[in-house]
Amino acid sequence: MTPTLLTLNYDVLSDILGRISPRDAAQLALTCRHAYTLAFPRFLSNVSLGGLYHKTSSSAVSQLKGFCNFVLAPAPSWHGPPSARLDALRSLEVMRDAVRVRKDSVWTTDASAVAPLSSVLGRAQNLQKLTLWGSEALFNAYPDFGLGSSASIHTLVLGGDVAPLPALARAFPTVRQLIFVGGGVCIPEWAFESQPVDTDALGAWRGSVERVDTGFPILPLAVPARRVDIRNPIVSDVDAVQCAREFLGRTRPVVLSTVMSAYAPAEEVGTVLGLAASSLRYLDLVGDRCESVKDGTEWVQTRVANALSLLPDFSLLGVSISVTPAFVSVLDTWKAPLTAPEPPRPDPPTTVDFDALARAIAESAPSLRFVAIDLSAAKGSSDGQRAWFRVLEARSGPSRRVVRVGEEEGRAIAERMRGFDRYD
Repeated sequence: MTPTLLTLNYDVLSDILGRISPRDAAQLALTCRHAYTLAFPRFLSNVSLGGLYHKTSSSAVSQLKGFCNFVLAPAPSWHGPPSARLDALRSLEVMRDAVRVRKDSVWTTDASAVAPLSSVLGRAQNLQKLTLWGSEALFNAYPDFGLGSSASIHTLVLGGDVAPLPALARAFPTVRQLIFVGGGVCIPEWAFESQPVDTDALGAWRGSVERVDTGFPILPLAVPARRVDIRNPIVSDVDAVQCAREFLGRTRPVVLSTVMSAYAPAEEVGTVLGLAASSLRYLDLVGDRCESVKDGTEWVQTRVANALSLLPDFSLLGVSISVTPAFVSVLDTWKAPLTAPEPPRPDPPTTVDFDALARAIAESAPSLRFVAIDLSAAKGSSDGQRAWFRVLEARSGPSRRVVRVGEEEGRAIAERMRGFDRYD
């Protein structure tokens, strides 16, 4: 018997299928039933519908309907159980145009496409991640969208015009991770509405959500979350600072990752963290657009250290402090040369006393056990300008000791602390 690709060990075939594109896996599946059974999970495990804006107006809707009809239909007996197609689905992304049609020169949502999509979400028992762009339109067209959805959906990614949170909580009550993508005009108006919180409006989310990853504070999201990530910088503005403060007070994170101006005063940093201080155990704080290593040093030693010392009832165990480089506009750097330019002279790396910085941070928060400082992104720095420290009680006297550890150990400690929960 002549050896063929399909006579290889299953583990080897699985490794091969993991290295080819979904399109190539689909082509392989068309060759024979054996190949179909092997390749099928590869091209159906991660599906994206829509995004066909260069096609005709109905192309994306036809794609979605065809997909739904295919996975909802019973699989042939030689393939496996009737639900084999749905069982292969692990991640699903639905773009805006997947449910939109043009009628009388107006874009509208096709309810006949939303209904079968909702059925897929209810029957896909292995679906773990769902991404919805323009979820508001889905609920407007089909109010029962998502009701009875699979309990396996643990990650919900929301972009575009987001549906009201109570509707999403009813449809997807088992979500553990909420991710909001996009910004600017896509930020829903209700995100910054500071109204009395209805503790029952978000239902099961109050006990299921573990992580919130967002570019902006979402005040109606009044659910405790183990980890909160605010990706966009919190600008030095009274409204922005108060909005972030209230959002963190409502989510009460154990682990927080956020970005603030590297020149924000200590009082401003303390204001943002104030309402979350009692629950916070690990803080990843980034100083945005730091001009130089000197400014980065001041950010750590003066602003951050002073901010932490202002917070009462602080139980912080670990902190990671870093900076991002200052933004330089192309227009600022372009100049018409009047004479031949001189060759650039690289500035020597600025020396940083990381031990002193770590001691300043450690003294500001008596509960601290770990400090990480990274100034390598600042102008005039070197790749080695980062350090990790364990914080120990002094053998004698009131001051605390900091002991530098290696990069591998420091990163391992930081990763472990990012996994803290409310009982650590």
